[in-house]
Amino acid sequence: MRKTAISIGVIGVILLAVAGLFAWWITPSFIARLQGNSNTVRTYNGQIRTLVDPAALAKGNFSAAIKVGLPETVRRQVTVLQTSGNTALVRDASTATASGQPIGGITSQYAVDRTSLEATASHPSNWSVTNAKGLTVNWPIGAKQQNYTGWVPYTETTTPLKYVRQQQRDGLNTYVYQASVPATPIKNPQVLRGLPTRLPVSLLQGGVRAGLIPASLVAGLAKVFPHVSTIPVGYVYESTSTYWVAPATGIIVNLSTTEKQVGGVVLPTGKIIPVLPVLSDSYQASPASAQSAASDARNGSNTIQTFGATLPIVAAAVGFVLLVTAVVLWMRGRRPRVSGPAPGSGGIAPDTAHAGTRS
Repeated sequence: MRKTAISIGVIGVILLAVAGLFAWWITPSFIARLQGNSNTVRTYNGQIRTLVDPAALAKGNFSAAIKVGLPETVRRQVTVLQTSGNTALVRDASTATASGQPIGGITSQYAVDRTSLEATASHPSNWSVTNAKGLTVNWPIGAKQQNYTGWVPYTETTTPLKYVRQQQRDGLNTYVYQASVPATPIKNPQVLRGLPTRLPVSLLQGGVRAGLIPASLVAGLAKVFPHVSTIPVGYVYESTSTYWVAPATGIIVNLSTTEKQVGGVVLPTGKIIPVLPVLSDSYQASPASAQSAASDARNGSNTIQTFGATLPIVAAAVGFVLLVTAVVLWMRGRRPRVSGPAPGSGGIAPDTAHAGTRS
């Protein structure tokens, strides 16, 4: 019986150890983090209110340069390229098309913590990454009802990501966050590539005649830039966004964004006076993409729940029962055995007593 108790006890201890390992080490270290083979594609549909063709604009052809009311599709692909411990090298590639024609895109590489998803400077020296801060491609695994800091690739600055409420979205309970980027100078060279850095003054005058630029603005600029044929141009970006995030996985189930890229005259002080919207649009996740994101969030949450909670609880419960059983069996094995009197000890057996009465 003691051998049985020892065997059962060993199994119980092993199950308790397995429960602890899955709950506090295996799940958080290997399961509840950004996976090394992650490759996610999301698409967003929207509407372009204003779109400017820089080449046509430079020629002063306003009718061809400015387009309105175009359907837009944004495609975003986030791929893990490499991992090093709890750090991942992630490529974030976004492209936008209007009526099927490409109108721009940004590709960035970030080093991120695989659990918090925040950009980190702790990465191999041979990784080529953007020196970002805050969240870049996703929310943390195990997102909380709190504000975060997000990275804005257009301006290469950060913005607050404010928690506002819980809400059911696409069949899931989500945390809703909102971000607002005020008009901020665009610094990303990929966005600035192809946009003119100077424009002829005559082009502004043509904008006045077309009713696109206020005449008072051009008159004021003539005082700042007297006797010049061209003026410096800069660009600003502004946006408002709402994100629906699955808290267990940090996956963005859906989003809604309204944004503007506006070209303006750069004053000698460095301030940009907005003149003409280069791009004004709004978009949200396509139905298929929202459904895919919700499915990914649900599957990820189930996996984390299974290995981080359900399996440890079951293993711990069974292990505890086995340990109790082993203790009971061990205690029973130690009880002294009760036996009859030894021969010659003076005891009288029943048969012997009956035999004595017959004499």
